[in-house]
Amino acid sequence: MGRPKSISNAALLAAAREVFVRDGAAGSTTEIAALAGVSEATLFKRFSTKAALFIAALAPPRVDSDAIIAEADAVSDPRDAIQLIGARALAYFREALPLAMPLIANPLIGLEGLRRHAEFGGAQALTAAIANFIARRAEAGEVRAADPLAAAMALVAMIHSIAVFEVMGLHAEAMPPDAVRALVSALWDGLTPQAGAPA
Repeated sequence: MGRPKSISNAALLAAAREVFVRDGAAGSTTEIAALAGVSEATLFKRFSTKAALFIAALAPPRVDSDAIIAEADAVSDPRDAIQLIGARALAYFREALPLAMPLIANPLIGLEGLRRHAEFGGAQALTAAIANFIARRAEAGEVRAADPLAAAMALVAMIHSIAVFEVMGLHAEAMPPDAVRALVSALWDGLTPQAGAPA
């Protein structure tokens, strides 16, 4: 009898992720094992229950807020820096939301279960980092922000909403970068009338 095939947890989770993103909690462990090239017994030796496998496979990545802000700090023009933050935040949400949504939708896990089992604080961590960035740029006189946290929340909510709509299929395809830049510019410009504009 041959030695059982050795496979990394990363490879098992990649197979599980593919099935669970497509089929949700109804994804078959038989199909996952076949896709990974192992037996179901091997699968359950690594992950004791289907729920444990589901959570491990779909746990969203942590947002690297420090890297996003460091990249924005290297951009001298504050408007361009905010545009860059918006683009990087959208890239993160495009990766994280297709994983998080099946977890949240699973009645056995939900948002609280996701928080318990995974270090998922993407929107909150990113919002705090952006608020700090805006506050620093405001102190330097580069932006006007009466409430940096509110501005950061508005930016993150807008970007998050784009990604949610994409995951739900409410956009025919991914929103193009020009449209994202236009939305960030609308936030940047705000609703304050320009000097000389009709009241």
